[in-house]
Amino acid sequence: MNPLESRLHSLISKNGPLTFAEFMSAALYDPEHGYYGSAKAGIGREGDFYTSVSAGPLFGRMLARQFAQMWEHLGRPTQWTLVEQGAHNGNLAADVLEALQTQAPACFDATQLFIVEPLACYRSMQQEKLAPYRRQTSWFSDSLSLPSFTGIHYSNELLDAFPVHRLQRGADEWQELRVTNAGETFGWVAAPIEDPALSLAAKKLPGVQEGFCMEVSLGHFSWVEWLWDKMDQGWVLAFDYGMTADELAAPHRKDGTLSAYRNHQRQPDPLDAAGELDLTAHVNFTAIARDALELGWTLEGYTDQHRFFTGLAPLHFRELLEPMTPAEQKERLAFRTLAHPQMMGAQFKVFCLGRNLPGPLPMAGYTFGRDPHFTLGVPKD
Repeated sequence: MNPLESRLHSLISKNGPLTFAEFMSAALYDPEHGYYGSAKAGIGREGDFYTSVSAGPLFGRMLARQFAQMWEHLGRPTQWTLVEQGAHNGNLAADVLEALQTQAPACFDATQLFIVEPLACYRSMQQEKLAPYRRQTSWFSDSLSLPSFTGIHYSNELLDAFPVHRLQRGADEWQELRVTNAGETFGWVAAPIEDPALSLAAKKLPGVQEGFCMEVSLGHFSWVEWLWDKMDQGWVLAFDYGMTADELAAPHRKDGTLSAYRNHQRQPDPLDAAGELDLTAHVNFTAIARDALELGWTLEGYTDQHRFFTGLAPLHFRELLEPMTPAEQKERLAFRTLAHPQMMGAQFKVFCLGRNLPGPLPMAGYTFGRDPHFTLGVPKD
């Protein structure tokens, strides 16, 4: 039993079973022993999972193409802000700024970068990586300290790491699956839902059969509410793996989407080795869109990464009238990794909200996307 598990066992013995959101929060973000909080998280070939940034700088370079277009849509402001949350080691932010500097220098000159990073271990990595851009980069340890801004809040695999409650459909209503002690390990126990906000969220879940499990993140609503308070004008652009509510309710997902990973392998028990595994659940984009629309956001786009980068490709890749250089060949291979449906293209979704935008603004990334309201099953007005 590791130190974090011992602490959680003691907490359960004293106060009773934990919600899975409490367990997941400790397992991921405990500053001493959490998977992210203590910088155990490994990304890439030698780590526990891949992200789009693992494919190389092309992800950031193509985002920079989209960001420059969005800057143009806002009338080329003399100053605007990119906000990244969940920046890990700073590679994506560095790739974006380097690409803007070479691809769209006027946009680069207008750009300031804000990074929201509560974890000191990652803040140190980011500051080292972004040293060439130190004069235009600022760090904020929490969401409350972030100043108001006009621009883009962007993230890559942020939302899937929000702690989730795990629910199971009973005969007449949803119950919460809590974490309890089971000897030297942990187990599940069903309990009535006590949190009013969770009870309300459960009532909005799709109809499913008895025994069906689903995850609910209350943090997603707080997140869009916080951004609504901080953003004067601009977009929220989130890359993550997730689905619509109806897709999450498909019969073959009756056990939910909660997963634990180590060394790129899915582990059988998410309650095992607390603090040593990556815990994650698919994002319910319908729920986020519904909450955001109620606050006043506009829904600007929702599609998969395949279609998004296919739409951006003409802005980035030159027409092949002569043989490719080695660097171009490398980028084409990276594009295949990012966009091919059998690789990252279908798994990851690209979700976009807007606030105070000057009319309909077509984004290259959504050229091949369907109506997001229809896809997500949320009202248009």
